[in-house]
Amino acid sequence: MGAFFDAVQHLLVLGFILLAFEPVKILANRKLTLHKLEKVIEDSEDLHSHLRIAEHKENVLLVSGELKQHVEIDNKWKIHLIVSRAAALDEEFHVVLNMPHMGVCDVMKSYYKEVLYEKLKEYSNAPHPNTCPLPPEHYHLDDYPLDVHLLKKLMTPGHYRFVSRLMKGEHIKLEYRAELELE
Repeated sequence: MGAFFDAVQHLLVLGFILLAFEPVKILANRKLTLHKLEKVIEDSEDLHSHLRIAEHKENVLLVSGELKQHVEIDNKWKIHLIVSRAAALDEEFHVVLNMPHMGVCDVMKSYYKEVLYEKLKEYSNAPHPNTCPLPPEHYHLDDYPLDVHLLKKLMTPGHYRFVSRLMKGEHIKLEYRAELELE
């Protein structure tokens, strides 16, 4: 799948996809609120992305989006995810997860293949996990049901910041950030 969706796959493993929208509230035993979601950086010469997130039912978000990938993406492109947490919004955030930079092809052969592909292909024109390098393509994701119930059980209450980056060398080609609260 395109590089953007590879970055998204890291987030899906954790249960989130990043983009700017109004706060989304999921009501269950704990309340999860997405306060801020934004695309911070996008190198439009290489790709263009757009995502939408909507509440569907309790503990389920519908994720839709598209990626117009203009260049070939290989394992020299890296995905990086950082999650930070603070007990209160006015306190200092501390890194709780700093995933090592992973090559896009490595992600395709691991997380993507083992966790996402079978379900993702029902909602998108996702490429087979053995496809790498990824040729220029126009990818779409339509109403992917993202279940956040387990994630809410695993997280402790507090404020979270997620940063997901797609990089080529030292250059950030795409970056999304989100601010969440779990009560």
